[in-house]
Amino acid sequence: MYNHQEPETPAGAVISNNPTVNLTATLASLSFLAGLFLCFADTRSRTIRRYSVQSVGLGAIWIAFIMAVWILALLAAYIPFVGGALEIAFWIIGGVGTLVCFALRVRMMFSAYRGLAYALPVIGSTLRKFE
Repeated sequence: MYNHQEPETPAGAVISNNPTVNLTATLASLSFLAGLFLCFADTRSRTIRRYSVQSVGLGAIWIAFIMAVWILALLAAYIPFVGGALEIAFWIIGGVGTLVCFALRVRMMFSAYRGLAYALPVIGSTLRKFE
């Protein structure tokens, strides 16, 4: 079976000049749910599909990360003497992870609005096969 895959688009390359497509890709980057909806609703534009898949991937990783931090914080609360400090440390780690996710979303939104190619730092190349 022949599997054709497009060559990697260099970061910063213009992938869309259509303002409607750029705004829709920006909305797809805004949240997990918007990305999930647009991933299935708009199948014509590769730009919208690219940003919606990345938004869904980032949202899924963020949810898994926050759930892991929440479980670890709950377990740490039962450790005598240092449990409270560990619980606070886990919540701080969760807050930092949320800020990183927010910063990545803002970066994706700016790139989508300008019509530029952007791939998330670690998971972007892995998500390319779902576009």
